[in-house]
Amino acid sequence: MFRRSLLAVVLFSCSSVSAADLFERQTAATIKKLIESEDAVAEITLESSAKLRPLSSSIVTPCVLIKTDEGNLTKALISWGGLKKASGKQIPVLLIERYATYREDRPDLTKAHGKDVMLFPGFCFNFDLGQVVPVEEGADVEFTDKGTLKSRGTARIVPMSPPAQATPTANAKHDPLDHEGVVAKDFSGTWILNADGRWLGEWELKVEEGGRATGKFTSDESLNVYDISGQIGSMPNNLKLDLFLANAQMAVDAFLWTKDKSMMAGTVTLSDRKFGFVATRVIEKP
Repeated sequence: MFRRSLLAVVLFSCSSVSAADLFERQTAATIKKLIESEDAVAEITLESSAKLRPLSSSIVTPCVLIKTDEGNLTKALISWGGLKKASGKQIPVLLIERYATYREDRPDLTKAHGKDVMLFPGFCFNFDLGQVVPVEEGADVEFTDKGTLKSRGTARIVPMSPPAQATPTANAKHDPLDHEGVVAKDFSGTWILNADGRWLGEWELKVEEGGRATGKFTSDESLNVYDISGQIGSMPNNLKLDLFLANAQMAVDAFLWTKDKSMMAGTVTLSDRKFGFVATRVIEKP
């Protein structure tokens, strides 16, 4: 009986686990801006969370932002469920489907991150440690016996409700398929990276008409965010990038598919060692 009920709770998270989704794209800068501009709440209930606009069509569970008691910034997807006891009564359960805490002093680095944390009534969570803790041990939130998620100490909870999508205008997003050949802007967009199976994550690239490239790399493993800069190479479909990791610099030599422009491939070089990579464009649904 417990396994059947637990399965129902775990299924809540299935719709929100996907690569390169809007949850992962919420950077520390975005979180800080929203926390400073939006009103905090003492607690959030199942009813109040249902009024929040989903992040996207694929992420329907509520997203909350938290400033921890140490001043770090957290984003978390949460959902409510219940486990049936032998007596037939339901025990309320909160599932922290995914969370990431960014360091206040280094907002491009994560302090803790994880997924599928289950809180029973009376359980507390410390987002700086990424651990379930007793209430007196630096707890940021508590799941109460009334089924609410309550802030503790100096921690603040800010429900996140993204703005509605704007109506398309004449200044529509660049379409790499509406013309022949390759131009610099065709490299712009979001790309899912796999470099030798060692470096997995997401590139967010912006390439200007003159060929200058800037962007961010978000690591799947650590959720840390690293700067990217570069320039179009000797051929229109060649892009040379420098990716600035925490303690090293990676050189990227990328070639864009010239037919459907949906993929890039090439090499990455780190500490004089060269590896192959592929990157697949994320096609955003209208």
